[in-house]
Amino acid sequence: MSGGNAVPEGFVPLPTSAFVEHLGGLYHRPEAPEHTFGMRVGPEHANVRGRAHGGFLATAVDVAASRGARAAMADGSGVSTMTMTLDYLAPVDVGEWIELVTTVDRIGGRTVFTTCRVTAGDRLVARGSVILARLRPRG
Repeated sequence: MSGGNAVPEGFVPLPTSAFVEHLGGLYHRPEAPEHTFGMRVGPEHANVRGRAHGGFLATAVDVAASRGARAAMADGSGVSTMTMTLDYLAPVDVGEWIELVTTVDRIGGRTVFTTCRVTAGDRLVARGSVILARLRPRG
């Protein structure tokens, strides 16, 4: 990676909602064995201490869990977040690249259970558990 705002090698832009684009966009690493996403923490994501705001990290986990679940189902089902718990383990500085690895733990008829690990460099900075409602396509 070169430059402070460069996207790490192997990550490509992922088309997403206008809301996520407003946050700076979402990237994914298609060659990764798991559902791996990434985002750059910008000054607009900072709290008063100059570090990533918890709300930004929660949004990133929510989006990564949803995208990971949709990819794992691969049947056109949508999802909607029902519950999310998030443990904040370490601060993230502005300028850092965060990676979000989503594991789909269980896909049921009506719900999808996921976990998401957030790292910045080699540090685990957050971990979340997200339960999603499965929205099957209308037939």
